[in-house]
Amino acid sequence: MIRVRLTYSKRGRACFIPHIAIPSVLARSAARASISFRLSEGFTPRPKISLGPELSVGVPALAEPFEAWLTGYDEDIPRRWNLFLPAGFSITGSTVVDGLPGTEEAKSLGKWCRASSCILALRGGESGPALQECLDELKTEGTVLSFGKGPDLPSGFFRLVMEDPAQRGPGVLVKALAAREVITGWPDVFILREAVGSLFLPEDGGEPRVLPLAEPLRVPDGEDERA
Repeated sequence: MIRVRLTYSKRGRACFIPHIAIPSVLARSAARASISFRLSEGFTPRPKISLGPELSVGVPALAEPFEAWLTGYDEDIPRRWNLFLPAGFSITGSTVVDGLPGTEEAKSLGKWCRASSCILALRGGESGPALQECLDELKTEGTVLSFGKGPDLPSGFFRLVMEDPAQRGPGVLVKALAAREVITGWPDVFILREAVGSLFLPEDGGEPRVLPLAEPLRVPDGEDERA
């Protein structure tokens, strides 16, 4: 048995597939790619897959973590898996977990998911002072660890880092913005979850960053077609 930690993206219409259905999406596509899983125990054995924190339906993502227990592994598996995933899904990273039972490296996936990074903007125009004020309040109360505009983001977009993604997902942001009357609900806001992973705090006092839990894949051009 080989324990593999991976990340996946879901974009476009794929972001409307609920969290509970993701293991089935992953397992069926893996079966088509001839990837063999270790099965769970019990009366209805299933491929052993563990997901990271739940993501709200309708929110796209770039590096959501999951773990798979496979009967064998080689570097070509992520590429083959990608060929059979539904449109909008892609395996984006892969790392074999080598830690022995009881060691820090072998701890469960959930314990590695310390923080999340999101891109946030209001739909229909520039993010006004009300959004900035709201984010300042959320940072003061501890809901948001940090936020900023960043040189790589379009005007009106913010990058947010939040700790404990199992408890602080995109829904928490939407509720907080709605409670402060910055928005009326989900249709008024754009949220992209960039990554869920470990929290990196620069020694020089720079902005916190979230590091994905698997090594990014290097996919040659022309190899992202679906079968």
